[in-house]
Amino acid sequence: MITDTKEDYLRALSKLEQAKGGSVKSKELAEFLRLAKSTVSERLRELVENDLIRQEPYGPITFTPKGRRIAEEITYKHRLVEVFLTEKLGISKLKAHEEAHKIEHVISDNVAQKLSAFLNNPKTCPHGQPLGKP
Repeated sequence: MITDTKEDYLRALSKLEQAKGGSVKSKELAEFLRLAKSTVSERLRELVENDLIRQEPYGPITFTPKGRRIAEEITYKHRLVEVFLTEKLGISKLKAHEEAHKIEHVISDNVAQKLSAFLNNPKTCPHGQPLGKP
């Protein structure tokens, strides 16, 4: 089962990977999430068990195809919701980011598709990042 927490970790890994331009280590993820390394290590083991990432002991974290797909989908939904909240509801970028984080976990693919069409298929989020793959 893919929980909100697992989606959060996948999204964080993807964000770090893009920022670094390469692989991420568990220590970097722990620092990014502001969590104890032991907590992050435990969650990473769960992601490995769910075939969402691969990680050799003390090695970099890499996505499996399934994990990459989920990370891309959750990032897309997050950014799409940010567009809606800022453009249609006039919510600040910061508040939109916080709200999108809550909504990204529950919005269905069908609703995301309809929301994208309603918004004229935006290409970037309010922060200038590409929406990515739907």
